[in-house]
Amino acid sequence: MGTFFAFIEKKNEVELGELLLSLNYLPSAGRLNVDVIRAKQLLQTDVSQGSDPFVKIQLVHGLKLVKTKKTSFLRGTIDPFYNESFSFKVPQEELENASLVFTVFGHNMKSSNDFIGRIVIGQYSSGPSESNHWRRMLNTHRTAVEQWHSLRSRAECDRVSPASLEVT
Repeated sequence: MGTFFAFIEKKNEVELGELLLSLNYLPSAGRLNVDVIRAKQLLQTDVSQGSDPFVKIQLVHGLKLVKTKKTSFLRGTIDPFYNESFSFKVPQEELENASLVFTVFGHNMKSSNDFIGRIVIGQYSSGPSESNHWRRMLNTHRTAVEQWHSLRSRAECDRVSPASLEVT
């Protein structure tokens, strides 16, 4: 009985929201394409007006941050639709050493942005779901592979993914 409650408690701790992503790789062009489609049930960072969430996408090669891109931020929602596309130059021989770090923040005008959640997909994936998405993308070049991901805490990502430690 005690184990069941511990599981429920742990599950509630990590309900930071979900992120729907689409990945595809074009070997001939050496392009890794990322679509940030939407997020849902994001942890609300500003109780008075909802969150103004945006997603930061960071390409890490090995343990070196290579490129950072961001979605626009959407005002007052915890269920944003982004439908934004990003493309990263990743030569095929470097693909196996690449990681994409997705961090959702609440936009904050007055101070630093509020961390909501993170996942890492690629060489240093932050969990089995992320590893599965990466593997499916690698096995289906030129075809977009879409998947929902549950956001994780910064501490959890830092513990399991060296790539998470390389970004802010």
